[in-house]
Amino acid sequence: MYPKHFFEKFWESEQKNQLFVCMPFHNNCDSRFEDIFKTAAKEVGLEAIRVKEDIKPNEIKSKILDGIANSKLILIDLSNDPKSSCKHTHHINGNVLYEAGISHAMREPEAIIMIREEKIDDNVDFDIKGMTINIPPFNKFSKEWLFELLKKTLDSYEWYRSKRVEAISNSIDDICLKFLLQIGRRPDGYNHFNTLTMENLLEKQSILRLLDLEILRFKTGKERAPEEHAYHWTSFGREVMKYLGIPQFTLEEFKKERPEEYEAIKKANEEWAKNHSKRSPNKEN
Repeated sequence: MYPKHFFEKFWESEQKNQLFVCMPFHNNCDSRFEDIFKTAAKEVGLEAIRVKEDIKPNEIKSKILDGIANSKLILIDLSNDPKSSCKHTHHINGNVLYEAGISHAMREPEAIIMIREEKIDDNVDFDIKGMTINIPPFNKFSKEWLFELLKKTLDSYEWYRSKRVEAISNSIDDICLKFLLQIGRRPDGYNHFNTLTMENLLEKQSILRLLDLEILRFKTGKERAPEEHAYHWTSFGREVMKYLGIPQFTLEEFKKERPEEYEAIKKANEEWAKNHSKRSPNKEN
């Protein structure tokens, strides 16, 4: 699939807690991934994943694009290609360079980490030379070095400052803003809603727009209660609110600031849980 079309259709509103690794398809890279990349990622709370050439060819590109688009961080290994046929000069793998280009075009720079085991030399392409490339001491990757690099990146990474969040935040209308201020500020467990009692057509249309912008997500009770449904705020929606300066209430703040609203939602939640338990006590959602 062409990258532009993928990002237009399959960019998700929930970031996966993953470190997507761009590196060559080569057995010589397996131990580096398993012993260093994967282990260091796990220690900072991320799951390191990479695409291997043993999957179906038509799935490789889609999986790469999905990893670039929807992982929390992207690690690009620009070390010399072990498949290079030239004995006297070394080159960065072409597929990795392609993935690096897509990453820089589609993701914020704070989410991308570029590393290289060898020092920068004349064989590194001009455009790559001007970018920040992290090289370990003594030109040798280690789990400890990568752990510190990942931790530092995570500590400074702020999704809400990305261009995508900024663009979406600047495109919402005043009625969408009303929903963010009124319902979006409620704490988790109290901020889902539906439109059954909503009579204002403009409000319903704004909900559809929030769905299109992936600020909201529509969910049902599935097989347990398929007729039950509600709109929920996505992680991306939370970042939009953060960009707009709309903080989410803690539960205690919600009780204090909007006591009547809190009691009404609490009562409705308890009633739903009671009815649901009677209907299908042995099924999970």
